[in-house]
Amino acid sequence: MLYPRPKKLKYQWLTCLGVLLLTGGAALSALADAIHFKELIPFVDVKIPGWTMQGKPGGSTVKQAKMVLSEARASFKAADQSLEIIVLDFSGRPIPFMMTPPMEVETSEETMRATEVQGFKALETYRAKNKQAELNINVADRFWVKIDGEGVDNLQVIKDVAQHLDLKKLAALAQ
Repeated sequence: MLYPRPKKLKYQWLTCLGVLLLTGGAALSALADAIHFKELIPFVDVKIPGWTMQGKPGGSTVKQAKMVLSEARASFKAADQSLEIIVLDFSGRPIPFMMTPPMEVETSEETMRATEVQGFKALETYRAKNKQAELNINVADRFWVKIDGEGVDNLQVIKDVAQHLDLKKLAALAQ
């Protein structure tokens, strides 16, 4: 059974941090520090035709022992639609769920499938009943770019938004 996704989770990255801690990592000491959130903000501070940014982009960098997690986010509105763009960096560590082989799932509640965005692996999800769309993009096996849409009629809305992000420039930061 699928449970409805909460409308807004300001600190979803804390859940991600917990997953990262659980998936462990003796190799954490060998990993690079995450890019500071201030360097990630330009990747969410974008102009999207037809959308108005709500407030200013924000973010955080959390350091614990040898692990650093950074995230930047911005929220947008267009009529009764809303979306949030989030960029996460997990100490230069790949995101486990984004490393799985391509898949496709279709249920009466949602459709989920592997796709590509600007040449990067991605996972798209659409929940028609709730008009919720989600696009998770694996950029350079380091950054997780997430676009969440509420009140959207289809996945194309967030796919179009993704085209306004400079993912290749973001990927260059992974080097």
